[in-house]
Amino acid sequence: MDMQLPMKRLAQRRKLFHSEADFQFALAWEIQTCHSQAQVRLEFPPPELPGWHLDILVRLGQEVYPIELKYKTLGAFLKVEEELFSLRSHGAQDIGKYDCLLDLQRMEAMKQRLPGYRKGFAIWLSNDPTYWSPPSRAGTMAQAFTLHEGAVKTGEMAWAPHTGKGTMRSREAPIVLNGRYPIHWQDYSRVAHERGGLLRFALCEV
Repeated sequence: MDMQLPMKRLAQRRKLFHSEADFQFALAWEIQTCHSQAQVRLEFPPPELPGWHLDILVRLGQEVYPIELKYKTLGAFLKVEEELFSLRSHGAQDIGKYDCLLDLQRMEAMKQRLPGYRKGFAIWLSNDPTYWSPPSRAGTMAQAFTLHEGAVKTGEMAWAPHTGKGTMRSREAPIVLNGRYPIHWQDYSRVAHERGGLLRFALCEV
């Protein structure tokens, strides 16, 4: 299963989303349209992984494809045709980047434990250039978690020693990736020329 096709088809039909749940449902619908024989489930709790919930699980025959999503937005009021979108400002981009990489780590764990696992996907969609742009300065507390265009994520990634306990609360553990993941951002849609009007996405396969 190739996730490029559903994402490109979705961009023609839905250029913007009100929330991550809105994105999740729309993408699941598009996957089902592309693969009519697939069983598509949202918030799927794998019995082999207690306490985990997959954003989307796709089953094609005996093969399964877990998908984890992130939709990180800048605050903006935007209009697509006659529909108004009031996007919330997520902020805390350092934590957001950690959570994106955590999805990759979780996917690697699923690869070992989820029966029928064929391929997993982590998809990050955002209108916040902080995610795809290189850091403006070196030595930041979340330097290891950068997701800018051209970055390669592999091995152990940890918070800088000077990071405050409040910043990394409940996220103290380093991210450890066995695979090697080049980060490439693609344009998803342009709904306006003002701040927050460009959406881009990164798609990582595990």
